[in-house]
Order: sequence, then structure tokens, then C-alpha cells
Amino acid sequence: VEQAYAAPIPARMADIDPISTAAVPKSGWSIQVASSPSEVEARAFLTRTTRQAGDALADASPYTMTCEKGGVTYDRARFGGFQNKGDAWDACKALKRKKIECYAVEQ
Repeated sequence: VEQAYAAPIPARMADIDPISTAAVPKSGWSIQVASSPSEVEARAFLTRTTRQAGDALADASPYTMTCEKGGVTYDRARFGGFQNKGDAWDACKALKRKKIECYAVEQ
């Protein structure tokens, strides 16, 4: 079961700082930090995660990825651009030290 980790949707889109997201990587490794039933929530989570742990994600590119599970559409909040599993795991460990849950996935 997918679980949403993102906070509730802000009252207005203007309440969310804009974040540019990259195209979904076709290869390499990414780390997933949230899955949400809303792209707005997923992007907001990417913004907050970048603010909280920007140093650990300095070379990563934030993006959202839409998927469907059990007839429900989710938007996954991910950071991509890791060359190998070790780099993705290291970034995830750094996020976990900041109390941000994540896991590494191969594209």
C-alpha cells in the first residue's frame, strides 16, 4: 500500500515555493522521499526536503513520477541523478539522519 508522507495541500498554490523538476531519469539511481495522491503535495514535499537537506542533495535533480496502484493515482517525489546504488544509499542515509524517510530505487 502506498502511503502519503506529504503535508496537507496548502490553501493556495502561492503558498508553495516553486521548484523546477527534471524529466524522469531513464537510467541510474533515484531516491524516493514521498508518495502522495496529489502532484501539488509531492512538489511541496520536494521543496521542503531540498530546504531541509539541500547539502545532501546538491547534485540531485528533483522530479515527480505518476503511477497507479490499486486503481489510485499517486505522484512519487524523487531525487534522481545518482550514478550508482552506493551514491543513492549514501544520500538516503544523510536524509535519514535529518529524520527524512527515503529509499533508493534503480530506474
